[in-house]
Amino acid sequence: MRIGFFGRLGERIGREVDLDLPADACTVADLRLHLARQFPAASGDLASGSLRACVDEAIVPDSHVVRPGQRVEFFPPLSGG
Repeated sequence: MRIGFFGRLGERIGREVDLDLPADACTVADLRLHLARQFPAASGDLASGSLRACVDEAIVPDSHVVRPGQRVEFFPPLSGG
């Protein structure tokens, strides 16, 4: 599974990583925990409630189920007017 990172998280982990997940699905929350274990320096950012998850170009909650082959991206809150 390809996972993209933006903002400060992208600077700490890299803009994109490939991650092998179990054959069955997992939630975004599970994915955050897995990434935090793999990248401890970014665990605080990954646990942040303001960090948004996007799956296949749709913003989703942490309870969203991610299936193999889907594109996941994490990005900081956006501002603008």
